[in-house]
Amino acid sequence: MGSRTLVDRDTPLEFFRDEVQKAIEHQHLETSGFAAHYLVDLLTRSIRADALPPAEPGFDDVPLALLYLRALRAASHERARRLRETGDTALFVSGFFADSLLEKVADLRYYQALGGSAYARLGRERTWLGSDVFSELAARFQAFVDVLQEVSEKTHLASAGSVLRLYERWLQTGSRRAARLLEEHGISPVDPGEGQVH
Repeated sequence: MGSRTLVDRDTPLEFFRDEVQKAIEHQHLETSGFAAHYLVDLLTRSIRADALPPAEPGFDDVPLALLYLRALRAASHERARRLRETGDTALFVSGFFADSLLEKVADLRYYQALGGSAYARLGRERTWLGSDVFSELAARFQAFVDVLQEVSEKTHLASAGSVLRLYERWLQTGSRRAARLLEEHGISPVDPGEGQVH
């Protein structure tokens, strides 16, 4: 009997392609192949640490609002790159580090608004290759965040604290995926301000 390797030989690109496709299918999300490829590319670049802008001296990261402001003020030849950095940062952080944003001033709604706005502006830059993809990313930003969140989750929710964070995420974003996961745990999400299920 031959030996079996315990090492997964998939490249990061292959791994993320499979995981993104599974998440898209699981969420019954209809999207273009270009947008799906963009998510795979973003994740692949992220593990090489070249998807997101470098940190400012003395800071852990560049505030998203500052990235967006710099993009808007940039010369036309640099504006597209900076808008893409802003959108990519917002999408990646919202997808992979959503729980870290729940108790901060810059919450998920803030990231969704700035990221979606950056992608929308980039989609209007007709000189930029792939402007239709960025328009799609802008229009369905939360749906793509949900895809990345599913990719990032390696196990099912296991603790009361993680269920609470999921509920807080649903309150902030209205994510259909978060609502469905809550329902799988026997919780019908209700907005305390409205008293109604979204």
